[in-house]
Amino acid sequence: MKIVVVDDEKGIVDGLQKMIGRYIPECEIVGVAYNGMEGAKLIQERQPDIVISDIRMPQADGLYMIQMLKELGCQAKFILLSGYADFEYARRGMQLGVKFYLNKPVEEEELRDCVCKVMDVIREEHAKLQEVDELKQEVNSRLMESALRDIIEGGSDHTVHAEELLQTAHIPMDRTHFVCALLEFESNMGPMMESGLDPVFRHVDRTLGQYQGVFRFRYLGSQVAMIVTHDRAIAYEELVRDIQRLKDALFRELKLSVTIGIGTVIEKAAGIHISFEEARHSLSYKIVKGSGAVIAYPDILTLSGKRQAVPEDMINKLEACLDNMDEEACVGAIREIFQWLEEERELSPVDLQLQCLNILLSSARKLSLEQLQQNDFLGRNLLILDGLSRYLTLDRMEAWMNQMMKGIIAFKLEHNISKKKDVIAEIKDYVSKHYAESISLAELSARFYINPYYLSQLFKQKTGDTYLTFLAQTRINKSKELLEKTDLKVYEICQMVGYSDSQHFAKVFEKLTGCKPSEYRKNPPIP
Repeated sequence: MKIVVVDDEKGIVDGLQKMIGRYIPECEIVGVAYNGMEGAKLIQERQPDIVISDIRMPQADGLYMIQMLKELGCQAKFILLSGYADFEYARRGMQLGVKFYLNKPVEEEELRDCVCKVMDVIREEHAKLQEVDELKQEVNSRLMESALRDIIEGGSDHTVHAEELLQTAHIPMDRTHFVCALLEFESNMGPMMESGLDPVFRHVDRTLGQYQGVFRFRYLGSQVAMIVTHDRAIAYEELVRDIQRLKDALFRELKLSVTIGIGTVIEKAAGIHISFEEARHSLSYKIVKGSGAVIAYPDILTLSGKRQAVPEDMINKLEACLDNMDEEACVGAIREIFQWLEEERELSPVDLQLQCLNILLSSARKLSLEQLQQNDFLGRNLLILDGLSRYLTLDRMEAWMNQMMKGIIAFKLEHNISKKKDVIAEIKDYVSKHYAESISLAELSARFYINPYYLSQLFKQKTGDTYLTFLAQTRINKSKELLEKTDLKVYEICQMVGYSDSQHFAKVFEKLTGCKPSEYRKNPPIP
């Protein structure tokens, strides 16, 4: 640590330099001064950790020097040299926050003990400051991640507080092009998920550093979501190649196998969720492309765009059987679908695999990925989806599909998922009781065993609003009640209704009510 010595007696200064050099090697004398004014100037220049200063000095005594430095924001710790007759000076020093004193003449052992105590205090303060900084970073990171989730999970009319979400996520408003990707790691990701994703994020940042912004965070289970932003056109083929290089680097450097789905370029922030859903849909095609592939959304359109899909009424029938957990009816519905497939003589094995994928994704779209990953059978067969690529005949594919339906029904029974329920009503009731908590769409999907994208669409269909709009309105309604009936401060109400940023809360409140929280309290509506 750096030390400055200030004393008008050169012999004392020289003696302190020798003792510190000999007995306290972890400290370095970075300057000496012989009066208070000279000492104040030197301390401002050198920014030492510790200052050892005499009290009585010409031009400005030690206490006046300390007072000047404190007013200038000096953070150094001071050790005052005093005699037995300097009690009044010592009392004034305490008022200035000085806690450490040495009596003249200074003994080596006393000097070492005193300086070591000061160093311990400095280290403890630095550790506390670092802890506070880390906590702030953690809070900011969580706020940013929450905003990113809201952005990628937003509905088609994602307009309630789009600007605030972009600001919270630190996405500059001047960005004009956006692309989403979804990375799904294989089973060897377990230890990494526990210890942290920083090594993965460093590879992402390094490989995609040419783009102005890359926002990445853990999404669900072993998935990492990614938003690439740029203020000019993004060369899509080049981006796909960059992401391929990222995949190769993750395997080469971290021994992590990953499959990546990539959405298309979107030219407005409100449409980011479209690119993300394209990335999610692309990722589901690893059944055809295989694990470890990079799958761009335009590629899956060329795979399935010209082929006739299984009729919607057949899919709806299978979905209804699955809702009712009727295994026998599911077998009958699948038989009907495969009879239709048998009539499509021009379908190649890959075509048949794609049709099975579409059937499976449609019939299981209500189920939560995170919850399904907890089930060993479905984790091996449904989520990994490699098994289907081995089946090249209709009868074997049909048997595989029946096996999948049976596994889904068993899973639903195991987790006590009712046959038919008004899940949106349940979610609204849950939100009305837990609005003060962090309840993202992804977290709700995990709790209620529903695919987040399906939940987003179903919520809008049933209520006319996006989930984010409903959550914001619920929180603001509760805050209005608290403003009317309590004397709580606005920032306290902000935290009680689930917002951690009072400025963001005020903006949402004003957007939904037309006035600021303080104005609402002064002029509440007349019943």
